[in-house]
Amino acid sequence: MAEDQWEREERYGNDSEKTEVKQPAPWNETVVIRSARADNDVLVGSASQAASLLQDNWPGPKTSPAYQAAVTACQQAMNGHAPGYIAR
Repeated sequence: MAEDQWEREERYGNDSEKTEVKQPAPWNETVVIRSARADNDVLVGSASQAASLLQDNWPGPKTSPAYQAAVTACQQAMNGHAPGYIAR
């Protein structure tokens, strides 16, 4: 099966990422989050959106291992130290 554009950019980056400020590519699959506090689903399509959602809407203690792992994965993806699918 041939790779689509998002998968190639996720795996190898693209020419626009060779600048000094690296912007992570959007995820190739959107994550749907259903919050107990919200009446609707939230669609998350990037590590930066996920990090913002984690910071503002995490339901448990922010000292939990799950929260720390999620935030770390998002930060690494946003900084270009890990592929986006890890944060997803």
